[in-house]
Amino acid sequence: MGPRGTSRVFMSTTNHSMGGYFPYKMDTKCRVSIPSDWRPEVVNTVLRLMVSSNEGFPTLRVLTETEFEKMQQEVNDSERSPAQKRSIIGIIFERCTKAHVNEQGKLSIPKALLDHPGLEAGEGLVLVGRGDFIEILNEENHRKLRAAHEASIIADANDEFGFF
Repeated sequence: MGPRGTSRVFMSTTNHSMGGYFPYKMDTKCRVSIPSDWRPEVVNTVLRLMVSSNEGFPTLRVLTETEFEKMQQEVNDSERSPAQKRSIIGIIFERCTKAHVNEQGKLSIPKALLDHPGLEAGEGLVLVGRGDFIEILNEENHRKLRAAHEASIIADANDEFGFF
């Protein structure tokens, strides 16, 4: 058990290689370049683009199949009823669109998915590596999310672990 009576979940870093954040500009065809360090994780694989949020800020998650399957497994392993599990997994599938990164390392984002996270073709955005998945945010929401993290999560984690 960790401090405050919580159990700790230790995650292997061998499968969590997408880290950091990168400001980019989406081209006018709604494509964004994936950082070269992340490409081994996402090129030649099926990805899922999921309308989501982080701390209330709208994001577009780019999920690897491993992360997508892990989400489903978490639901299946929960203590919810079978009907609730089916509903939640159904919503996960509803919010996801299959995508691929092309040979040049560019991810095409369907125009229908741009509104939720406030992305615009030809405008700036930020790619954030979250281990097994990527979040795409507009620049303003990324600034606000970082400020929210600084004010709460990072301060709390630093008090507990002394990392930051």
